[in-house]
This record gives sequence, structure tokens and C-alpha cells, in this order.
Amino acid sequence: MVAAAERLKLSQPAISQMIRSLEQSLGVQLFDRAVRPPVLTLQGTALLQHAKAITESVDQFRSTVRLGGAAQLPLLRIGVLNSFATTVGPYVFKQLRNVAAEWAIDSGFQATRYRAVAERNFDFAITADEAPIPDGIEVTPLLSEPFLLIVPASYKRERVSLQNLSKDLDLIRFGRDPALHIRLDRELARRGLIAQHRYHLDTTEGVLSMVAVGSGWTILSPLAVIKALARGDAIRALPFPGKPFQRTINIVSLKNQGQEIAAQIRDASIDVLTNQFIPQAKRFLPQHAHAITIHRGRRLRFRSPNNLP
Repeated sequence: MVAAAERLKLSQPAISQMIRSLEQSLGVQLFDRAVRPPVLTLQGTALLQHAKAITESVDQFRSTVRLGGAAQLPLLRIGVLNSFATTVGPYVFKQLRNVAAEWAIDSGFQATRYRAVAERNFDFAITADEAPIPDGIEVTPLLSEPFLLIVPASYKRERVSLQNLSKDLDLIRFGRDPALHIRLDRELARRGLIAQHRYHLDTTEGVLSMVAVGSGWTILSPLAVIKALARGDAIRALPFPGKPFQRTINIVSLKNQGQEIAAQIRDASIDVLTNQFIPQAKRFLPQHAHAITIHRGRRLRFRSPNNLP
């Protein structure tokens, strides 16, 4: 009772009276006062666990109310583009580990749609979604990068064109984004190409492995291929012919909710992209690195993590 009074800055009699009032309202005896100092009864011990759960829930409720401030969140749900999650993502989340007590990170197709945030299934998303932006959603650009033709290193045709690629190799599709597929088909059709005999895989690793063994060619961005190039996979990156064709990766959040956390995610991402991804792009994609744009803004200070492998 004395220790509780000191912690709560109340008098010891006030604490004792609170306990007696609680016992009367519950109709149970919480403390055995026949011993000195008083100890919890069996019922008091059982109720203590529920009391702890209640106070923890109240603390989590307060943290959630302060979303956008400095308080640590009990849980943060974020959908992350696959190519981002497997390259710079681990370093970004390492910097942000103290933002939330627990992280739920999903790189599935549905998790990286604008709708995932609009419908409150996720708190934030890092995505290249090209669907119409729903009401109540805030989209902040992070990175723009060109699409590249990825061919086997063994493909040595002197003049590489879409028509030659289509004749020589199968087109290997990646992902389940119908909007992006329609856009790719339109770009190919604009250049007089309707590719046939396609493979369709849901992971970039699977696509790039098939390209490396000579099974076909694909269209991917630098962020999606940089790891494969860095480890020496048997692939080559060529410019997409004609007018530049690119995608923009955005951070998606609810308007007027969690702006501070969205800013921290953005600043940590810019830090890793600037200090690690861009140097690697200049090394392994020297002809294409100039076409990559990081959309910079107000920066928070973060200590740079270890270099990407």
C-alpha cells in the first residue's frame, strides 16, 4: 500500500480506501489482512491477471489515439511491394523498428493496393499501384524507375529488338497486377508486338531464374533485378526501346492520419535508396541509373545501416 501510494503520489490511507471500495463493488476479498503485510487472496491473484490485461489495453488504446505522434504503436500493418520488400525493405524496417511493438508486413498483391489502406485492412502501403486513387487516401511519391528488358546473358543477337526477342524467346510475365499487365500489353502493341507463349510467375526470383537459364525474357525495373545482378546471375539489362516507360513507387496513407509515421517511413526509405540502392545501380546498371529518380523532401536523421549485399 505504501509503495502504491508513492508511485501514484497519493496517501497510504487513500490507497487503502480505494482497495476497500473495489472489494465492496466486486463482492470479493482481494487481500488477506490476517497476515502482515497483507497478501493477495486466491481470488485477488486470479483477478490480478485480468486487471493487468485491462491496463495494457488502455495503454495500447492511448498509443493508437496518439497515432502520428511519438508514441510507439502496439501494431503497425503495412503492405509492401515485393521488389521493395526483398531489397531495401529490411534496412528500412530496421531503422523503424521502434515505431511499433509489432509489425505485420505483407507483400501480397492485395496488400499493396490503394484499397488495402482505404478499407483499413492496412495502415500504410508502399506500392506502384496504378488504379484510381480512392477518396481519403494520400499518396506520396518515393521512387520513379524505368522498366528494362531483361534477357539471358547468353542471348548474343547483335541487334536486340522486341520483334527479335519475341521470335527467339518466350515472354515471362511477373506478378498479378492486371493494370500493369494491360499497360505492358499496350506498350508492346504500340511497338507492333503481341508476344505469345508466355510463362507467368508470382515471384521476381522465379522469373529471373528462368531468364538466367535461357527460357525467356521479361520486363522488370532496376529495383526488381539489382540483387540478381549483384550476385552475378546470368542476365543482361537492356533499355526499353522508344519512349521511356517507367513506374512510380508511392507511400500510401490515410489523409490526416499518421502523417508523422508516414514521414518516418519515407525518410528512412530515401536514406537507404540514396546511400545503398543508387550506388549499386550505378555499379551494376551504369547505362540506366541516370533514369532513376528519388523524390526527396523533408528528411529526418537516421543512421545509415550496413551496405546491401
